[in-house]
Amino acid sequence: MLLLKFFGANVDWTSSIHPSAKIEYPWNLKIGPLSSLGEKSWIYAMAPITIGEKTCIGKEAYLITGSHNISSNNFELITRPINIGDCCWLTTGVTILPGVEIGNYSVIAANSTVTKSVDSWSVMGGNPAKFIKKREIKNA
Repeated sequence: MLLLKFFGANVDWTSSIHPSAKIEYPWNLKIGPLSSLGEKSWIYAMAPITIGEKTCIGKEAYLITGSHNISSNNFELITRPINIGDCCWLTTGVTILPGVEIGNYSVIAANSTVTKSVDSWSVMGGNPAKFIKKREIKNA
């Protein structure tokens, strides 16, 4: 974590980052308190990536802010930020594409690809990810 901070990442000391997580362009990364990045996750932060507090990013998740203009002869680079809210769970193998915002308390099902922004309290799944249901937290 100290190395990430040295290279400009804004990572809260209470967060947890698996040693095998790959973070490119760390100066564009912000991770809130008590959040985590899972094993072999790839954070491609060509544009800013913000992860809220108490958010869990699962194993082999990809957060990708860069793409290319496929309609152009020059194939220009396109970058757009990713924002992930508080208390979210992005499960194993999730891919988040450029420009996506994940609302607070949302859950993204395993191996889903999120191409559009997600409302708070949503459970999403599939490729491309689609709304499954509203998340409800029940008291035990």
